[in-house]
Amino acid sequence: MQVKLSGFETQKDPIQNYCKLGCGILSSSGLAAFLIGLGTASASAEITPFQIQSTGTISGTIQLPSFNPNFNNRVTRVDTDSTGTYNRNIGSNSNPNYVPVYKSDYVKVQTRTDGSLHYFVDFKGVPVVAFDGILNSPVLSGGELTPYTYQGKLPGTKYQGVVQDEFGLTKAFYTGIVTDPKTGQQYEGTFQVSGQGPRYSDRNGGESPTVFDFKSDIPGKPTVTSYKMTNSPLVRLTINVPADAKLVTPPTTGGGSTTSPTPPTPPTPPTPPTPPITTTSPSPHLPITTTSPTPTPDIEFSSGNSIAVNSPVFNFASMCVQNSENCRTKVTLTPKKAIGPRSRVLLR
Repeated sequence: MQVKLSGFETQKDPIQNYCKLGCGILSSSGLAAFLIGLGTASASAEITPFQIQSTGTISGTIQLPSFNPNFNNRVTRVDTDSTGTYNRNIGSNSNPNYVPVYKSDYVKVQTRTDGSLHYFVDFKGVPVVAFDGILNSPVLSGGELTPYTYQGKLPGTKYQGVVQDEFGLTKAFYTGIVTDPKTGQQYEGTFQVSGQGPRYSDRNGGESPTVFDFKSDIPGKPTVTSYKMTNSPLVRLTINVPADAKLVTPPTTGGGSTTSPTPPTPPTPPTPPTPPITTTSPSPHLPITTTSPTPTPDIEFSSGNSIAVNSPVFNFASMCVQNSENCRTKVTLTPKKAIGPRSRVLLR
């Protein structure tokens, strides 16, 4: 009867086993570092597009486009008194303070269901562009508005918008850094932005251009073709963060910058002191025999273990005969210096 033993191998040389073990550890460590690096790069490159909401101010001279100096098709209806005058309340609801803002010659009237009269003026919206725009916001830094071509006909446009019951910033591109106010994370790139100013009926409605400034009441024609804005408020500013934006890490906090700490330098192992050398006169009757130490292979792995454990080497300077006078046999123990510093495979 034959019995087959499986799972057993012939005992191999220990040094070869250690070599295979070390190579396996190094290969596994290198593969892990490579995979971690791929994961980090992938995570930093993938940004899901999202929007950031904020406020800001805008400056520049807005004007009607040269190829379309006319109204758009949007109509803004403003309630007035019987004379066509609109009055803005710059006070409060409990303590109103009405001041006249605009008077139109094209007042219209309707009868409500309760029999009262409703006076109003209709205004057409005005499309505008600007070639010298400046945009400021608490979430924007280190950049400026990027010019583009408006409808393929007006190169150098900084932003476009429409003037109605409020100023609407419909399109602009900001190249720089945007900070997410919710997380403090910063993103770098080119961002499309939009926003709007206060309404004509708000207390600060006069700080932003409206149809009153362009006198676009119907059926009149625009008599104002340009308007200069200086830090006009934007009560809403929307910044679109695209997928190709660059993630700025780590996020800055408190307006300052964060610097990654420098990893500490591993200490250098001290050099072992050299043992004292004692000179012994050999016996005149015996020859001096010097035995060279046998080199021992020193293999070090990522774990820091080594096959050769600094084994001492015995140097016999001479041999003495028993009862010989002036025989002072000295045995010097010279520790084998470690090959250092020990290497490490660091995984970040």
